Amino acid sequence: MDALMAIIMTIMVLEIKIPAAETLTDETLLQELRKTVTPLIGFFVSFATLTMIWISHHDLMRDIKGITRQFAILNFLLIIVMALVPFSTALGWGYSKTSLAVFIYGLNIFLLSAVFATLYGFSVVKKLIPVTTSQYNKAKIIVSFSGMALLVIAMFLAFVNPGLSLFLTALIPLSHTIVTVFAYKFES
Repeated sequence: MDALMAIIMTIMVLEIKIPAAETLTDETLLQELRKTVTPLIGFFVSFATLTMIWISHHDLMRDIKGITRQFAILNFLLIIVMALVPFSTALGWGYSKTSLAVFIYGLNIFLLSAVFATLYGFSVVKKLIPVTTSQYNKAKIIVSFSGMALLVIAMFLAFVNPGLSLFLTALIPLSHTIVTVFAYKFES
């Protein structure tokens, strides 16, 4: 999974285009660089989102007792959804004022969260991981489900205000990161 995540994250940065101008002056470079600000923000948001999923996946794999065929299929489904993140990031953040583009990005990030939640839930139900009641796990579950609810709102808000939709989507990895960093205190 580590190699796949690294490849997916690298593909995302390749979507940020170097400014192209026949005559490059400081002024034309600055004008062209302004066009890359929104896609660059999208790169950082998606990178943080993938990092959040990657850390959660590591936590899951650290605790797993065994892998079943169904678990492997769910894991491959997670990989498929992750592989679409570079495309949806380029689309949603590259066309940040276009409702459908922003909706597709939000949908991809929602599916990423939902598939991981399904994978985690499957692992608990099938007793592939021990059931823990640590404050750390409780905090992660609350933040995960809150994030999915916020993503649903953001997806439909895309048709009313695409910029606000992207802002809400950007809050999710930020909130998850803050909780994860501080919740590690509770893990021990």
